[in-house]
Amino acid sequence: MLRIVENEPAIRRYRRQFVRSFKPLVDEKIPVKLGHPGASMKATVAWSERLGIWFFSRKIAGGRYWHAFGVGRPEGGAGVAITCEINFPLCGIDRRTGGAFARDHEGRIYVVHRGKLGGGRKGVGKSLFENRYRGVWEIIDDGGEETAVAVVGLLGSPRFARQIAQFVRKIALIKEAAVIRSPQAELGFDESTMREELVGDRYCELERRAGAECDRGLVIRDLCDALKRKGLRARNDGERDLMAVNREGRILAVFHVRTETFLTGLRDGAAQLMLSVLDVPDRPMKVLVLPRTPDNLLQDKLKEMNIGLLTFAWEGDRAVFPGLNDLLSRIA
Repeated sequence: MLRIVENEPAIRRYRRQFVRSFKPLVDEKIPVKLGHPGASMKATVAWSERLGIWFFSRKIAGGRYWHAFGVGRPEGGAGVAITCEINFPLCGIDRRTGGAFARDHEGRIYVVHRGKLGGGRKGVGKSLFENRYRGVWEIIDDGGEETAVAVVGLLGSPRFARQIAQFVRKIALIKEAAVIRSPQAELGFDESTMREELVGDRYCELERRAGAECDRGLVIRDLCDALKRKGLRARNDGERDLMAVNREGRILAVFHVRTETFLTGLRDGAAQLMLSVLDVPDRPMKVLVLPRTPDNLLQDKLKEMNIGLLTFAWEGDRAVFPGLNDLLSRIA
C-alpha cells in the first residue's frame, strides 16, 4: 500500500524534482492572464510543444505548492483557463489539496491526485472525476485513513513528464464531455481514434493491488502512433486497449497491453483478449503486448489459444515495438 509523504523537507525536495522534470521540455515562456474573467492574474507559463501542455508553478506562502496545467499553446497576453491543478501541501496531510506525494514499500515516490477538480462549472468536481476518470487507482494510507486516489506518475521515471501530460489531457477531455448536452455532439468523435480518456480502470472497478501502471497509457499511445505510421487506423473503445483497422474498416488485430509479466497479470490479459473478440465479426488476431518475452511454457500456452505476442522496449521516453513489422506481415 502506498503511504502519503508528510515530512516537510521531503515534500520540498520532491516538489523541486517535480518542477525540474519539465524544464528540459520547455520550448518557450508565454505571458498570459491566468484564470477566468473577474479572477485572473498575470503569469508567465511554460509551453512544451512535445507534451502539448503548458504549466505554471509557484509557492503560496503559508498555503501550498501550486501547479496549474493547460492543453494547447496559449496566445501571448490572452486569458487562459486552467485545465487542472496538481498542488501539494507544504507539509503534513491536507485533504483539501488535490495532489500529494506517496511512497511505496520499496521507497519509490509517486504523484497521486484526490480528484478535486476546479473550473467554476456546474457538475465539474470530485464526483465527475470519480465517475469518469480512467487510469491507475490505488488505496493509500492517508495518515491512518484509507483513501482511493489516482496514481498520476512515478517521480524519477524518464517518462514522468509524459505521464503528467497524459493526466492533464484526460482531465481536459472529461471536462469537455461534461458540458456536452446534445447527443448529436457526442457522436462527433472520429470512430478511428485512440481516446486516452478510455484507458485505465474506473474508480468503481478499484482493487487493492500493489504497484502502479503509469506507463500503460503511454505504451498504448505509442503503439497507436506506430500502427498509423504503417498505414493502419487505430482506435479503442473502453473494452479493448487498441484495435488495428484497415482502410476498408476491417478489424485486423486486437491488442491488450501489460506493463509487467507477473503470471496473474498475463493470465488476466489472455482472458481479456479472448473475451474482447467474441463480438468482433472479422475474427482478428489477438495480441498480448508485453515488456519482455515470457518463458517457453507460457508462450506455448498462448500459441494454443491463438494469441500472438508483441514486445516493447523504451527508447528515451517512447515505447518502440521491434517485432511489429513481422506481426503485421502475419496479419496481412
